[in-house]
Amino acid sequence: MAHLATERAITNSMFKLFAVMCFLVNGAIECTGYDDSEKKIYQTLSECEQDAQYRFYGLTDIFIRYQQPYEQIVIGCEEIKD
Repeated sequence: MAHLATERAITNSMFKLFAVMCFLVNGAIECTGYDDSEKKIYQTLSECEQDAQYRFYGLTDIFIRYQQPYEQIVIGCEEIKD
């Protein structure tokens, strides 16, 4: 299962991308969280969501093309906490 995840915010905060990828390893599902390697900070949620969508479909297309099985991939935006 894969889906694009976003969190809605009602403040004028800044946002960053995150990813969680889950794979079947030796019969057990293992999930790992990742921060954005580019460490880009977004001024608006909509800008972050656009990049999240681009990266989600780019990543899942690669997994499908190379027939790499996965249990779950979530890429989304989260508010940066002070």
